[in-house]
Formats: sequence, structure tokens, C-alpha cells
Amino acid sequence: MNTPSHIRCSRCRFVRRDPTADQPGWKAMECGNPCSDYYKALLNVTVNGDTQSRVTWGGCPCGEEVLA
Repeated sequence: MNTPSHIRCSRCRFVRRDPTADQPGWKAMECGNPCSDYYKALLNVTVNGDTQSRVTWGGCPCGEEVLA
């Protein structure tokens, strides 16, 4: 579901790197929006905790699209 107020995490301006969670060969990305239910959640891991090379989470109503 992508409505104008529902921005995918991969396109959200609040996504930021979390160097404290990095692993060798993998950079952790987290939600940096304190209004989001996902705040400080790692966005490039699966529900089972497997690391992913990119942000794949679906997003939330608090997201704001990155302006190019």
C-alpha cells in the first residue's frame, strides 16, 4: 500500500546508517524518525534477523520522501 502519505522506507529521508549495528561487510540502516513506530528499527534485515544489502521495509504513514 503506497498512498501519498505512505512512503516506502527505501525512499524516506529519515533512513540513516547505524554504525553501532554494522557487521563486517554489512552496513546497518535504521529509521531516524521519532514519530514512527519503526524509530531506531533496522530497516535492512528480515523478520528472522537476516541481513539484507538494501532497505526493504514497506514504510509507514510518518515517512517523508527524499527530494532529489
